[in-house]
Amino acid sequence: MRWFKVAAIAAGVLLAFLVVSSVIGFLMEAAIAALVITTIVLAVKVAFQRKQVSWDRPDSEVRERAYDGPLPRHNTRDVDDELARLKREMGG
Repeated sequence: MRWFKVAAIAAGVLLAFLVVSSVIGFLMEAAIAALVITTIVLAVKVAFQRKQVSWDRPDSEVRERAYDGPLPRHNTRDVDDELARLKREMGG
C-alpha cells in the first residue's frame, strides 16, 4: 500500500508537470502569434498613412513616397566644367 501511494504521488506530479508545460507552451505560441499579427497590422497602418498603398487602385500596387517639393536640379554648367577638367587630367 505504501508503494501505491508513492506511485500515485509520482504519477500526479508527472501529470501536473505535463499539464503546466502544455499550458505554458500554448501561452508562448499565443504570444508569438499575437506579436506577428500586431507587426503585420502596424506595417499595413504605416503604409496607409504614408500613402504607399491605396484601396483606390485595383491591384493595390506599392507606390514611391510622394515628394513635397520639386526635385533638385543640377547645374549643367558644373557638369560640363567637371567633364572638361577630367579630360584635361586624363590627357584627352
